[in-house]
Amino acid sequence: MTANIVIMQLVILAVVLESDLGRRKIGWFRVGRPIIGVGLIVPFFFTSLPTGGNDLLLQSAGTLAGAALGLFSVCPLLVSVDYHPDWRRRWPRTSRTPGKPAAVSRSGAGYAAVWIAVTAARLGFAYGAQHIFPVGLGVFMTTHHLSDTALTNGFIFLSVSMSLFRSLGLWVRGRACRARAVPVVSVAHTVGVAR
Repeated sequence: MTANIVIMQLVILAVVLESDLGRRKIGWFRVGRPIIGVGLIVPFFFTSLPTGGNDLLLQSAGTLAGAALGLFSVCPLLVSVDYHPDWRRRWPRTSRTPGKPAAVSRSGAGYAAVWIAVTAARLGFAYGAQHIFPVGLGVFMTTHHLSDTALTNGFIFLSVSMSLFRSLGLWVRGRACRARAVPVVSVAHTVGVAR
């Protein structure tokens, strides 16, 4: 296992956990930061796109697995999303100045456990492929017409799509939460003004 693989996996994990753990506003910067991070990191590791044998199938499987894991990681069981008409960066804040309305997510140990487990599994497989089962993996890849580059790309695509679909899931849930809450806030504001 090369240091590059370990660094890429740990950087993606750190960026996602730093931007998601705790109570956080769902805004463009938060949703876009992992996408930008992935965009900056991946060119250093992605070298080519093999299309021979079953390489495209393996790379597609990595992408689909990452998409499923990314959407699962922001499911209602692991991440709650609420609308706050008076969101402040530090919650609660002692200042009496009103905050701005925002969709806010909250995630904790379960969310972190999913991301850590997936990262550990990817790193564990990479280690095992070099030190524990290299012969068996080589036979499997030869039998199924797979290349080493396709396997590496499959893991890169898994990481990238997991991060991208996590961002997409947060954005969609935040928009839906805000759309449900805005009419209620508007009615409450109108009733308050009428009194």
